[in-house]
Parts: sequence; C-alpha cells; structure tokens
Amino acid sequence: MEEDSGHREEATKKEAARAERPAGLIGAVDNVLRLLRMFEDSEMLRVNQVARDMGLSRSTVHRMLATLAHHGFVEQDTLSRAYRAGPALIDIGLSVVHNIDIRTLAHGTLVRLRDETGETVHLAHLRGTEVLFLDSVESTQTLRTGGRIGWTLPAHATAAGKVLLAELPAEAVAALYPSDPLDTPTPNTLDSLDRLRAHLDRVRERGYATNDGESEDDVCAVAVVVRDKRGRARAAITVTAPGSRAGREWMGDTARAARHAAAELGGRIG
Repeated sequence: MEEDSGHREEATKKEAARAERPAGLIGAVDNVLRLLRMFEDSEMLRVNQVARDMGLSRSTVHRMLATLAHHGFVEQDTLSRAYRAGPALIDIGLSVVHNIDIRTLAHGTLVRLRDETGETVHLAHLRGTEVLFLDSVESTQTLRTGGRIGWTLPAHATAAGKVLLAELPAEAVAALYPSDPLDTPTPNTLDSLDRLRAHLDRVRERGYATNDGESEDDVCAVAVVVRDKRGRARAAITVTAPGSRAGREWMGDTARAARHAAAELGGRIG
C-alpha cells in the first residue's frame, strides 16, 4: 500500500509539473530536454521507464533516444540495451565546471597582472562568434577601462576573441563565419572574411592579438591564450587600456607580461 501511495504521489507531482509549463513551448524540444533531465536521478534509462514516466509511447521515446545517440548525447549499453549519458552531454557539463574552476583559479593571476601593468585585466571565453567575459579586475587609475564581467562582444572585434579564433582550424572559422560582411561596432573593426583570415594568420605568428578601437572607440587591448597542461586553449587573458596610453611599445610590453601570466595560470589547470 505504501508503495502504491508513493507511485500515486509521484504521478501527481509530474502531472502538476506538466500543468505548470508555460504556453508556447515547442513540444518535441520540451520532451527531449525533459528526457535529458532524467539523467540527474538515474545513471541508466530504459525505453519503457522513460515512456512510462513521461507519458509517451515507446516508439516516440525510441526515436528520441536514437536521435540523441546519433549526436553523442546518449549511448546505449550493448548488454542491457539501456541508455546512459553520452560523451557530448558529459563534455558540456564538464566544460561548464571547468569554466567555473578556471575563473576561481585565475582571479589571483588577474590581480597580479593588473598590478604589474596598471591596467584593467579580463578573463574571457569563446562562445561561438562571441566572446564572454568571465572575470575582470579593474585598474586603480582614474582614467581606466571598466570591468566586463558577463559581457558578450563580437569575437572578431576583440583581442580575446581573435586570439581564441586563431586557435581554431580554418574549417571551424569558416563554419562560424559563412559569409560577408562582418558586423562592425566601430569603423576600425574587421569587416570581411578575407581581412579576418589574414589577421588571424598574424595572430598565430606573433602569439597574441590586439584590439585598436575595434570593439569600442578609444579602447585598446592585448590578449593571449591560456592553455592547460595538455596544451588545450581554455580561455584568454586580456589587458585593456584607454587609447591614450596604448601605443605600440605598450602593446609589446603588455603582451610579454600577459604571456607570463597565462603560462603561470595554465600550469595550474589540469
């Protein structure tokens, strides 16, 4: 009796959850995401179990799982025929954890680089055609560039974005930027694929990227890649300054300081 009561209570909760879903949801997408959330409670899922808990037919669940398996989000055990989380789903979760970890590890490095250069320092991550700023430590000077925590900017218009794009193979860059023209936040921004490809070649040669008023007027920057112990690009460290203080000599000196900071941080990232 207690077991039956528990099943009824669980079914009631699920019905309530379905009723609370807002209008406008795409049914097929909603079902797939609900299915993936089931891995929070179960290491392995069977078609019958998913069909019962989600109130769907076995054939629908089978097609959902087959599609997810094709994209690596689940994989089927050859003996039990049950499904477990696949490498794509695991990699997404790990990448989120890694980004949280790298921000924690990097903050002290950002502070030391800020003190060394006297300018604002950022930690950034590439997200498609945008760069996401994970952390910032502001300069103490009266005239300074501000922090950008949580900002996203076009990758091709920022030093951080360009240095991370330079880590990608040519095919990956082409997939991200399939056609001209490129958005131009300022008149200095790279506006074509040809210019972007040529610029990325120069970034690879010298080992750092610059931004000369390309994302914001009168804001200059230098960025270098942070690589983990396996040599994988994990983030970028960027130093930004007002254009009045950021001449050619400043960029060279800042690139050297940022490289040292990135190497020190990368040596602590597994």
